[in-house]
Amino acid sequence: MQAARTLHRTLQVACLAALLLTVIPAVRAQADATPDAEKWMANDAEVFVAINVKQMVDSDVLKKGGKEKLKELINSNEHAKTVLEATGIDPFTDINSILISGSVASAKDVKALVVVRGKFDVEKIHSAAEKFSKKNPDELKLDKSGSTNLYQVKVNDVPMVAAFVDGTALVLTPTKETTLEAIKGAGKAPAKMNKALKAALAKFDGNESLAIGVVANEEMKKALAKLPQTAEIAPKLQTVTVAVKLTDGASTNITVNTEDARSAAKVETVLKQLKSLAELMVLNNEEVGPLASKVLEQTKITTEKNSVTVSLKVTKDLIESAGKKEKSK
Repeated sequence: MQAARTLHRTLQVACLAALLLTVIPAVRAQADATPDAEKWMANDAEVFVAINVKQMVDSDVLKKGGKEKLKELINSNEHAKTVLEATGIDPFTDINSILISGSVASAKDVKALVVVRGKFDVEKIHSAAEKFSKKNPDELKLDKSGSTNLYQVKVNDVPMVAAFVDGTALVLTPTKETTLEAIKGAGKAPAKMNKALKAALAKFDGNESLAIGVVANEEMKKALAKLPQTAEIAPKLQTVTVAVKLTDGASTNITVNTEDARSAAKVETVLKQLKSLAELMVLNNEEVGPLASKVLEQTKITTEKNSVTVSLKVTKDLIESAGKKEKSK
């Protein structure tokens, strides 16, 4: 029973992540920053998300305090603690990566593919899911297509359907048909990729803990065109990428790619204005002022041809300083 609840909650979290991350920038990870990742993507995706869970957990910055805080958070939730123990799933060792890809043509036309890769005791989880579904049919519905077991849940009244690929991956999409299609070709052949997104992903070097790639589609451009600060540059935006690398510190690079150098220069101006505003906001804030000021000092904005990059390196010392400040409260 508890194992079934784990499946149900896992599906809910993954579905919610898919719905949220298909309308904001996406993440790509080291373990999947290879052609293999493209074999698990949705066709014609405008957003690609991958979270390298294993690499993040193994990074020095999480080993020295961060990992323990995550464990404390899980253990403080009795439900999460119980169901993880019941299924034998250790999120720090059993889950390797989470990949999310999709597109948003409109608020009503969202396509999403979520792939959680790791190791799962499929028989144990399914057995418990059957018992749970009989008592809670509105929360979890089971279906079957051939030898494939399907699990349907709702997130904010939006249905998502999941299925396992052997014991190595959990795949979710909005419909039964798309889930069956996804697991049929999962990991076998590269997806048909959006040209702009493919170009954005090529910018990653494969060493990222997290990375972001999103195509500036018409919906995004329309939204940005309504803002005075971005109205002029909105039509010229192409993609936004974010690369985060965790070691004993953390480095982040956010890059906005535009159609021409003139548009890039305008984006740089807007970003520098935002940075100046942030600096003013923290000046009189005694709580976060000194720490935030140090972070802003480390933030650099540079332009190269058609691209603008905001780079930030949070050092080990700065992280330790933040930790000491938190303990002193």
